[in-house]
Amino acid sequence: MLRRLVALLLVAGWPLAAQQPQQRVYVRHAAPIPSGPVIADALAHPYVTRYERWNTRLFKDTTFATSVVVVGSDATVASTVHGDVLVLQGNVFLRPGAHVDGRAIAVGGRVYDSRDATVVGGKLSYPDVRIDADTTKDGIALDYVAPAGPELAGIFTLPMLFGFRVPSYDRVDGLSAVWGPRFSLLGDHLRVDPTVTYRSDLGMFDPEAGIDIPMGPDWLIAADAGRYTFTNDDWIDPSLENSLAVVAIGHDYRNYWRGDRFKGTVTHTWASGAGQFALGAGAQTERDWSVRAGGPWSVTGSADSDAMLRPNPTIEHGRISSALGSAAATYQFGDVKLAGDLFVERPFDTPLGERFTQATFDADVSFPTFGPQHFALHAHGVLTAGDTAPPQRFAYLGGAGTLPTLDVLSLGGDHLLYLLGVYTIPIAGLKVKYLGPPTVVLRDAFGSAGVGSLPRFEQNLGVRLGFSFFYVGYDFDPRTHKDAVGFGIRVPGQH
Repeated sequence: MLRRLVALLLVAGWPLAAQQPQQRVYVRHAAPIPSGPVIADALAHPYVTRYERWNTRLFKDTTFATSVVVVGSDATVASTVHGDVLVLQGNVFLRPGAHVDGRAIAVGGRVYDSRDATVVGGKLSYPDVRIDADTTKDGIALDYVAPAGPELAGIFTLPMLFGFRVPSYDRVDGLSAVWGPRFSLLGDHLRVDPTVTYRSDLGMFDPEAGIDIPMGPDWLIAADAGRYTFTNDDWIDPSLENSLAVVAIGHDYRNYWRGDRFKGTVTHTWASGAGQFALGAGAQTERDWSVRAGGPWSVTGSADSDAMLRPNPTIEHGRISSALGSAAATYQFGDVKLAGDLFVERPFDTPLGERFTQATFDADVSFPTFGPQHFALHAHGVLTAGDTAPPQRFAYLGGAGTLPTLDVLSLGGDHLLYLLGVYTIPIAGLKVKYLGPPTVVLRDAFGSAGVGSLPRFEQNLGVRLGFSFFYVGYDFDPRTHKDAVGFGIRVPGQH
């Protein structure tokens, strides 16, 4: 009985870990630091404090009526915040669905963006500022530490874990381990991010470098150059989910090629209380070549020709130079969330002289239905006008990531349209030991892909039973009556 009581108290107390009593945050010792006025302005408005050791989580589907202040840890933000998010001596990690009416401010860290997160007031990073914090009877006292040494002190940082970034794993590169420092120059108006990536199965070290030049809160000039392993199929599964699936079950729903690329863009963003809109333009040039599937290690499928050894399509070797355009928007009214982006490429130099214009788009709409149930609709499309695009501009469908009753990436070309409706039903009243509460997901997938045009559309109806880190599913084609039973790695929030 005592053990059960203790366990019950621990379980009941866990959601309250980030809800410690409200504390006053005040400046005890001021010093001339760049972020001083920003901190003072944020603390002048109503706020609540939150803290969890290492990483303070502001969960999805929670709303804060005021600003949120975090002292002494990173913050992962997926909530709606009607004010600022101020993190002192930590990073801000924005997650899909986050909506911040004010600013996302990281002092002693950086703001890491997410495509589906909205920050109306802008994102501010002061990575080289140091603040000491001390808990007193009056609250949390802040002591600003004035920068020491010459002007160059503090321009060099090692982000993430001593400079190591989030790794990935696929059937071509094997393990891609990324390391590099980060430089902040001219008062953080010039950010240089050089990295080197070791690709274990290719045995290569690929250099890369990115440069960001913020021109005020609304304009950004960006450039990146390096040697990469490319894919057009990363929209199918998030990188983490794809990497886990490759390691665990040998399933990689992506085709790859290699290339050297230089790309430069300029982007302007407009923000309002309900969302934001961005327009961009630029140019890129790349030199491409085909790559084999080497078959790195996986728990299963390492030697299978339809899994880890599945060959990549041959591409046109040579240079593609293009003009680029882009648009992206997020909007929320009530519980309805809308997001979309468009990328347009117009080459003026291709290996075989092709002249084409290609547009790639994504669109999402989601809203709650009854209680905790939720509906989401996702669309992905690739449309090409003019000549047939080179194979490195093809996109593919087929397999558990899209249409499970078809062979893996068996449909492909420079035209593609895919629609997926997902209805999610959490089973909150049932908990499976070690796995947590299950989720039932009903799916209706509809898609086609081909060269020059869209052939007949294929449809799959399915149901998945998902747990914390995996799912089992059943899909069938109502026209051909083919069916497929499978399982895969599941990242929470993905279906």
